[in-house]
Amino acid sequence: MKKRADGRWQKVKTINGQKVTFYSRADTERKAIKDIENQMIEYTEKEKIKHSFRYIAELWNEEYRERISDINYRKNTKAAYEYILDYFEEYKNIKDITAVEINIFISKLISKQYYKKTVANYKCILNMIFQYALLNGYILYNPVRDIRLPNNLPKTPRKIPTDAEIKEIDKHYTGFDFLPYFLLYTGLRLSEALALSYEDIDLKNNIITVNKHMLFNNNKPIIENRTKTENSKRAVALLDRVREKLPRKKGLIFGNENGTPYTKIQLQRRWEKYQKTYGVTVTAHQLRHAYATMLFEAGIDLKDAQELMGHSDINLTRQIYTHIRDKRKNETVEKLNSFSF
Repeated sequence: MKKRADGRWQKVKTINGQKVTFYSRADTERKAIKDIENQMIEYTEKEKIKHSFRYIAELWNEEYRERISDINYRKNTKAAYEYILDYFEEYKNIKDITAVEINIFISKLISKQYYKKTVANYKCILNMIFQYALLNGYILYNPVRDIRLPNNLPKTPRKIPTDAEIKEIDKHYTGFDFLPYFLLYTGLRLSEALALSYEDIDLKNNIITVNKHMLFNNNKPIIENRTKTENSKRAVALLDRVREKLPRKKGLIFGNENGTPYTKIQLQRRWEKYQKTYGVTVTAHQLRHAYATMLFEAGIDLKDAQELMGHSDINLTRQIYTHIRDKRKNETVEKLNSFSF
């Protein structure tokens, strides 16, 4: 403790490896010591808060929400983020969370029998939080990078339409029926197809430009000028069979007669009516998987298939191809087993 020429008392203290200078204008050294001790306690408490997992996670969350839509956030991030925040609340310093703690957290998710996609989403959010902490100097390494998800995690069942269903879909393509038909032969996500307008179709070069998608805010449709991921922005081949049946008009390709987009309820009711009318149980995602099957059977290269499907990770395309390949092998074995000479 020393007294400066300007009359202030000064003390330098090393806290968390950094030298911090405290000052006091007290009239006696004894009062100055007490004043600076209180300042040090307050400073230490603030530093604890600044380095807590919750504080850093909230900073990341605030920045992250500026980059995505509110609807997208509520749909894909909010619930998982809040669960993570509550789970790691007890860790007052983010440095105390190591790969061991992350692995225990992942193991608890797995014990709840969550699908692989769900567990991967939790891990992705954790990774973004710790990467933010790393880039902003709160930690020296990202422990999430050391975590590898088990290969045997349960996966959301991937089903494709039966041959009979595909034949039925192929026969109907007027009015609302054109939507399932279109999805089958383009592989677009339903949200991408619903946002398409005729201006996105290049009839000269037979190209469909995918650069936006539709989300629902409760029942209300909202078209965003962005796609699910950066890789989702792509050009998809307009097949002759689709081009021939494409209605000639302006505005949205799929929507109500007055040109407005379907509400969530309208879309649901029309799809259910379609299923009932033609005796099919297909979903939009199953039609996308059927398109991937066509790519596989047509011998389309894995990298080209990734681009056409708009997958951000080629491993996802590879998993789908592997699933299709294994299914075909099983069908072949069944045929051989049932064959009589």
